[in-house]
Amino acid sequence: MNLVLMRHGSTLWNEQKRYLGHTDLSLSPRGREELTSAQAKLIGMNFDRVYCSDLARCRESLNAVRPDLAAGAIYDRALREMDFGAWEGHTYDQLKDTALYRQWLDDPQQVTPPEGEAWASFEGRIAAFLGRMLPSSEVTQPEPPSFSTNVLAVAHGGVIRQIATQLVSGLAFWEIEAGPGQLLGLTLEQREESWTGAELRIL
Repeated sequence: MNLVLMRHGSTLWNEQKRYLGHTDLSLSPRGREELTSAQAKLIGMNFDRVYCSDLARCRESLNAVRPDLAAGAIYDRALREMDFGAWEGHTYDQLKDTALYRQWLDDPQQVTPPEGEAWASFEGRIAAFLGRMLPSSEVTQPEPPSFSTNVLAVAHGGVIRQIATQLVSGLAFWEIEAGPGQLLGLTLEQREESWTGAELRIL
């Protein structure tokens, strides 16, 4: 399976470096410009399936780069960014003197934002999405053996990092660069009951 991951273009909050998780904002003018490169690279590429976060900034990004794919896409809440709860819309400078925020920066896997999403919950819903997206080993493989599926997923920076972390052994969450409008490619192979990915690459 060839998996193409695309991050949405920027919103005003992204430009202002505010935490943006489940808050549903549209693309900014700059965000639409950031998609120009992805649009050029995706022209002519065929996809068997397309997945997209149901939030506006991802839906608008998909429609901007490949409007022909928008109607048939699967819009999945599981692809939403982590929910930052009470910290949504705030900047580092606004939160830096909050003790819980400092603890979260040091250990986000153990500390949860107020009214926000625990890391285990975020990790779990991405794993559940991958379980739905990737064919089960019980499904009879089509012929010929060289058969491959091309999949496009339009999502958020944290989601793309989490997908890559779960599919590529030894890859750390914060090692992954996923800028606005960026395309990343990952080739997946099914081995026994699991899927594994080769090196994540910038397209």
